[in-house]
Amino acid sequence: MSATGRRWAVRLLWTALAVPVSAVLTGMAFGVVYGASLTPVGWRNPMVLGFGALVLAGVLGGLAFALYDFRGDTRGWVIPVRETAVAACVAATMLVCWLALKDQALHERGRAVRAVVTDLRPSTGVYDAGTNAVLADAAHHRRLGVIGAGHLAVGDRLTVTVDPRGRYGVSAGPPPATPEWMWDLSAVIAAVQALFTASLAFSAARERERWARRTG
Repeated sequence: MSATGRRWAVRLLWTALAVPVSAVLTGMAFGVVYGASLTPVGWRNPMVLGFGALVLAGVLGGLAFALYDFRGDTRGWVIPVRETAVAACVAATMLVCWLALKDQALHERGRAVRAVVTDLRPSTGVYDAGTNAVLADAAHHRRLGVIGAGHLAVGDRLTVTVDPRGRYGVSAGPPPATPEWMWDLSAVIAAVQALFTASLAFSAARERERWARRTG
């Protein structure tokens, strides 16, 4: 095999190996979300959030270290677009999987309850803004939880879905349908992530060749 053929073989090998690396990254993102969904308080537990953030930060750091595209022109600061895109895909995968798991759980075991708004309170969430509506069971006056108030007022009645296991908060409306489109969306995000990761691997292989020529 000629020198050119060997170079392209190495480039293609690096590109091919990046695909399972990306799949592992997606699997870890889903695993963190799934593990959090099994806890009684889910994402509301700061220890679960902190552990998940540390795991993903370590994985993304290792991926960037292994596949980073060290560009020849290092003058000035360049935004690592592809690396940022991979991180964004991981974050999007976690969000979509969380929403899909929630809808799937509420679809399978959610119970429709007639609720009444008993109070309106400012949101206390770190990332939330606005007002929450405090809900109670309209028949038994048992507190159900809170949802975004929107245009609701005290005394309004509405149908909500509750999770008997308490792993997910109350959701406005009847039990949702099977979230098949969300799983399809997560697969599309995983494919886009794999393309960016493969592009990083190909660039890393080419830079490795340049580095070998400079030091050889």
